[in-house]
Amino acid sequence: MKHSVRAFYNTTERLAFRIGIPAEHFEQLKELMEWKEPDDPIYEYELSHGQINSLEVLIGKKFDSPDYLFFLSCSA
Repeated sequence: MKHSVRAFYNTTERLAFRIGIPAEHFEQLKELMEWKEPDDPIYEYELSHGQINSLEVLIGKKFDSPDYLFFLSCSA
């Protein structure tokens, strides 16, 4: 299971960029997203500004911008 942050343009809702989240951060990601059920990690989630800031610290990249909508995504 691979998780990533996907950023979509506010104006067009087209994908602007994607940032992968290394698998070794899964436990921190699980805590950040407050996942309780086994299948919670497979869904897509719109990210709050607080979650975005925490993810920036977790993966060591700055990406927050008011120009984008941010989602957490999962792929096999």
